[in-house]
Amino acid sequence: MKNKIYFASPFFNPEQVEREERLKNKLREMGFEVFSPKEAYFCKPDESDKVRQMVFDGNCKAIQECDILFAVTDGKDMGTIWEAGYANGINAVVYPSKKKIIVYYCETLPEGGKFNLMLAQSGDIIITDFSDMDQLPELIKFGRVMKYHGKIE
Repeated sequence: MKNKIYFASPFFNPEQVEREERLKNKLREMGFEVFSPKEAYFCKPDESDKVRQMVFDGNCKAIQECDILFAVTDGKDMGTIWEAGYANGINAVVYPSKKKIIVYYCETLPEGGKFNLMLAQSGDIIITDFSDMDQLPELIKFGRVMKYHGKIE
């Protein structure tokens, strides 16, 4: 089973931090190896260019080396969306024979709400409820997809 996850998520307010920790803990309980940029690097807002580049390069390398990119889309964080796009670009151009699985998690999508078109099309597995997390290992193990079929924006 592919099990190395790059965990992309906003972590800028208490709700986001709680969601991030809950999801990372769940993934680790299920046996996944989780790389968290927040845990690996700390970059202050006024950090030097050298440190900024080191953090950027480290995150890019971790995305390149992961089997799965797990992106929390709640909050529509620009960095998280960039990381997902980078992983999708790797799939399309750099490593088409070693496809990364892209998982989007959006628990705040309201009933009948709309999901972004580009994310809906690039995601292999889209989870909108925490209770569906239990399906993830089996979906990955057997190469199954769980696409988004609702309304798009």
